Amino acid sequence: MSINPAVRRFSFIITATLLTSISSSLYAESSVEQRLGRLENLLSSQVLMEQSQRVEQIQQELTSLRGLLENQENQLSLIKQRQRNLYQDIDRRLNDLEIKGVGSSVPTAAANTVSSDELASSIAPPSSSIDAVATESTTAPLSLSNDKNGKSAYTQAFNTLKEGRYKQAIVEFKAFQKSYPESAYAANAQYWLGETYSVSRDYKTSLDEFQKVVSGYPDSNKVEGALLKIGFTYYEMQDWASAKTALELVINKYPGTTVARKAKERLQRMKREGR
Repeated sequence: MSINPAVRRFSFIITATLLTSISSSLYAESSVEQRLGRLENLLSSQVLMEQSQRVEQIQQELTSLRGLLENQENQLSLIKQRQRNLYQDIDRRLNDLEIKGVGSSVPTAAANTVSSDELASSIAPPSSSIDAVATESTTAPLSLSNDKNGKSAYTQAFNTLKEGRYKQAIVEFKAFQKSYPESAYAANAQYWLGETYSVSRDYKTSLDEFQKVVSGYPDSNKVEGALLKIGFTYYEMQDWASAKTALELVINKYPGTTVARKAKERLQRMKREGR
């Protein structure tokens, strides 16, 4: 049976159309894949660039922070050096006041509790004295025939205290008191004996020694400092009522002075602590 030419042409057209459609579809699919590939490459390059820029930014920030840290460390070092210089200057002035100002009837802040507080900053802390106490000499110094007022003996004991050799300082202060009971330095020696026991954390004995300053040397410029220290010592002994009473006595007896200010500060501290 022969096929009609018209049908044959129609079949050819349909076949050609289908082939063209398939070819276009394949080409389009290939083109899409290529575009996706180019897009992925572009995005990948952009991400890498952004990451690189971020890393560089972080490095710059770290460099800046490192510079700030070094600057602060330098400033801290300068502050520490200034403090050391200040303590050394205070220590020198303190020694001059203790040696030259003994016997003065005019009480001054520098000659009282301020000096004792600054001394606590310049001498070794109690924890560092344990080994030294166990090994140091505890021989009392001999009285010197030409040391009629006990100045040399007092200075030696005071310097021993500043060095943090508390047990030896106690021996020397007591030897001074025994050898020079009428010395102009007696009240000061009694006060620093109390301070020596205080930094050694023997608060009961320290309290007794400070009370001896008040009772034995009522006209001394060390009395107001001793009264303040009595309040501080009661605080360390956790006798809150006695501490409050002693500190209020200082405030009432020496209004507007350094010891009064320090007493108020300690009372405020007790209040914050709920004492």
